[in-house]
Amino acid sequence: MGGDLGPQPSLEAALVCLDSFPRLQLQWIGPASQLEGMLLQVPANQRHLLSRISIISADDVVELSDDVLVALRQKQDSSMYIALQRVASGLADACVSCGNSAALMALSRLLLKTLPGFDRPAFASHIPTSGDPCLVVDMGANLAPSAVQLLHYAIAGQALEIALAPNRAVGVGLLNIAAESGKGQPVVQLANKLLLANENVAYQGYIEPQDVFKGKVNVVVCDGYAGNVLIKSAEGVSQMLSAAVLEHVQHQGAQGEDLQQRMVAPLQSRFDPRKLNGAFLLGLQSLVVKSHSYADTTALVAAITSAVQYLEMQFTEHVTDAIT
Repeated sequence: MGGDLGPQPSLEAALVCLDSFPRLQLQWIGPASQLEGMLLQVPANQRHLLSRISIISADDVVELSDDVLVALRQKQDSSMYIALQRVASGLADACVSCGNSAALMALSRLLLKTLPGFDRPAFASHIPTSGDPCLVVDMGANLAPSAVQLLHYAIAGQALEIALAPNRAVGVGLLNIAAESGKGQPVVQLANKLLLANENVAYQGYIEPQDVFKGKVNVVVCDGYAGNVLIKSAEGVSQMLSAAVLEHVQHQGAQGEDLQQRMVAPLQSRFDPRKLNGAFLLGLQSLVVKSHSYADTTALVAAITSAVQYLEMQFTEHVTDAIT
């Protein structure tokens, strides 16, 4: 249905993605009369894409303020519930949602089930670094996972990165306050021991937050609290630096305009967090992608694109093989 900005960015992003992926079919779930009215406003040069959008009626919505139990017991007619139900029944291959994270997690576990050995899925997504983007697992789904769950995150995250780039060596790090042995919370220390003992994980040891952004590992494993703070802090710093640099060059006159086009704009694009929007629930038997609730059109294009790419590379099968 849409996030904080309503359904319009969803429609705009859908049209961009339909134009980019000729095989893509989208199901737009929400109040049918409202959505149908919006389709009538689509410009003439994009109307040929509408044959690949199906409207699925949903009379209710899971609010961001709703308790998880409300979503589970009272919102079977919500757009989120219906979307996940369609994936579960094979009527859709993946779900992209801007909705309530806790409700999405709970409904996904109920309707789609987890992979063998996975008790609770984790939110996983890439963040920009000075090298290749780094996969962070978990970004907010589980605030206090066990050491075994952190081991599973590492195995699944590594499997995904290998699927994305089969010819690249993949390194896994465990986020900690220090790199030295004996530092950190007890669960982190126990997870470190489990990872060191597991020959199937290319484990590089503890990694501190500042080294994540140097691109020292391809996968960072952490609890959801630390992961959420990590990415939101990074987004805030990125936006602050981008605004400061832009303000500086704008005071340079014609020379600043040239710098803006040649240097600042490409860097802003490279580190734009919207272009990496879309965390997926790692550990489910089907694909669910969680977008920021405040996502605009650019961010939603990234989320839908991620879903398409993960489906095409059959990432769920790769993760299942790695776990088993």
